[in-house]
Amino acid sequence: MRRIKIGDKVQAFLDTRVKGVVVEVRQNSNVPWMVGGSASSESECLLELLDGSRVVYKMSDLHHVDE
Repeated sequence: MRRIKIGDKVQAFLDTRVKGVVVEVRQNSNVPWMVGGSASSESECLLELLDGSRVVYKMSDLHHVDE
């Protein structure tokens, strides 16, 4: 499985209308505390959609699109 990086064309698993290019990858350190300590940070992607709008999605909710 390939790692998502800046410039990749991606699409959301659960919403096929969300398709675009990754503009920025960042770590979300605002995660909940668990009983044994804190959870690990999550990676987020800033996407530029085909209509020009931008939206933030979790990296785990995206997959590559080969076009």
